[in-house]
Amino acid sequence: MIGNDIVDLRLAAKASNIFRRGYLQKICSSKEVKYIETADESYLAFWRIWTMKESAYKAFQRLHKFEPIFNPFAFDCDPQDSKHGNVLFQGESVSTLSIFNEFYMYSEVFSPDCQQRFFGSTSAFLMYLKNRLSLKEMPHFEKSKLGVPYLYTTQRNFNVSKTHHGHFQVFQY
Repeated sequence: MIGNDIVDLRLAAKASNIFRRGYLQKICSSKEVKYIETADESYLAFWRIWTMKESAYKAFQRLHKFEPIFNPFAFDCDPQDSKHGNVLFQGESVSTLSIFNEFYMYSEVFSPDCQQRFFGSTSAFLMYLKNRLSLKEMPHFEKSKLGVPYLYTTQRNFNVSKTHHGHFQVFQY
């Protein structure tokens, strides 16, 4: 399974008022709200929950081929430590890995099949893959009818998850 999400924390601080009255309760379970409210850094805890939900959503959408939906309550997050967590969706669970610093919060579904990530522009990523895999042609992005991204070449096809927000873009493959 593959899925990732990133939040530019500086942009989010300017554009989002996540602690306005009732907002957390609209998108987080009571367990998640408690995790956020009792965290040393509630702001980071919220964005970690958010990126865990989004990365799991992308993975499950790819797996089950469902139409795009916005239902954050369908994804129940359980952070295990500062980096690792689990997300439950309709009785199925995925493990997540979260990486953060002062600039971004990033989470991805942890999968033995897709353990690579690339931070950077689309053109730099495509060139990197072409060179690293000794491809004869530049890979290109396409999307399924459900909006799920894939990389294609005449030699090989790749699952890829792409996320971007503000100054950051990350590919998981």
